[in-house]
Amino acid sequence: MDMRSLLSGIAIGAVAVSVLDPSRGARRRALLRDKAIRAGRITGDAFETTMRDLTNRTRGFAAETQGWIADRAVDDARLLERVRASLGRVSSHPRSVDVEVQGGQVTLRGPALYSEVQDLLSMAAGVRGVRSVINELEPHDSPGRVPALQGKGRVAGPRLDLLQSRWAPATRALVGAAALAAGGLAVAYTRR
Repeated sequence: MDMRSLLSGIAIGAVAVSVLDPSRGARRRALLRDKAIRAGRITGDAFETTMRDLTNRTRGFAAETQGWIADRAVDDARLLERVRASLGRVSSHPRSVDVEVQGGQVTLRGPALYSEVQDLLSMAAGVRGVRSVINELEPHDSPGRVPALQGKGRVAGPRLDLLQSRWAPATRALVGAAALAAGGLAVAYTRR
């Protein structure tokens, strides 16, 4: 008999004695059952959330791809909302920037930190439907005495989910699946 078999037998015996104990075994079995039910519920909820997130991301990706392929004209109101929605990704004070759109031409004006001006212009030029960008921003080296730049500003951060500090459920699931696949390949490779 090897040591592994001996330790496995001891562990199985200890669990059996603990669960089948006549005086406190019923309580332990009920506790195990409750934990198993809760784990199943949490797993089901996580699976449902992950599938909903994955479905929504797939629909969004398809719509975005279709939008780039179709290259339809975009009305100014929609283009204004697209640019405004993107401001927070590159500006620590997005409300200080006024956006005006006329015929696909975007005008950015207002106070902005000097270090963010180029990112603001690049972001606006990269929005689908923008034909040109006019820079009327007032660059400032520091917030100083500019009221619109006061307060602790915060840039939203990268759009790529892998670079964010909190991953969406679909990203967690895909990264987890990739890690399991890599682990399986590593185990298979080492057994050769």
